[in-house]
Amino acid sequence: MVLKKVENGLERIFERTFSRPFKNALQPVEIGTRIVREVDLTRRLSSQGPISPNQIRVWLGPGDATRFDGFQKALVSELEETVRQHAVSEGYSFVGPVAVEIFIDDDLKIGDLAVKAEFVGGESQPRLIVSDGRTFPIGDQPLVIGRSPDIAVVVNDTNVSRRHAEVWRTSDGVAIRDLQSTNGTFVNGHRISAVSLSPRDDITVGTLHFRIELA
Repeated sequence: MVLKKVENGLERIFERTFSRPFKNALQPVEIGTRIVREVDLTRRLSSQGPISPNQIRVWLGPGDATRFDGFQKALVSELEETVRQHAVSEGYSFVGPVAVEIFIDDDLKIGDLAVKAEFVGGESQPRLIVSDGRTFPIGDQPLVIGRSPDIAVVVNDTNVSRRHAEVWRTSDGVAIRDLQSTNGTFVNGHRISAVSLSPRDDITVGTLHFRIELA
């Protein structure tokens, strides 16, 4: 069983799910929808823009918790990715890595749940997300993008140079520089030499698109 992707355009069909008189068994998409709503209600504003809570605790009743036995790890992973994707779409930043935990509350009935979203500081692990589904952690060493088989992010595209661009961590976040490539590196449609990045920036190398995730 896989959690459905929760997007901005999701219909409000689940808005009253948690107060309806007759409660059916809880569905994963309902948990994701409730988490997204809690994230939006709890977010804060800072000098760098809106900040999203990054630690999410979910309480389920025994009946629902039993139904999720056997794939709770996969469910948690999908819920964490839902928080990350929603933060990217809304322009939220994090103060630390995203974590979702699920607990059992004996007082909750089938279909009920409780969610608490908190801000927990910690060392972030920026990631480079590729439009083809690949993900690369951005560590202490620059992450090189290009056609060469012996670099971190290999792009199979003749329009991409062997060592095309590199992404690296800075004291303020993440930056990218073009490595004198033939066809250039683009951020939000503009050819760049070097520039700092935000999670909302669209990076183009050849035919692939990239974005960064700061935590």
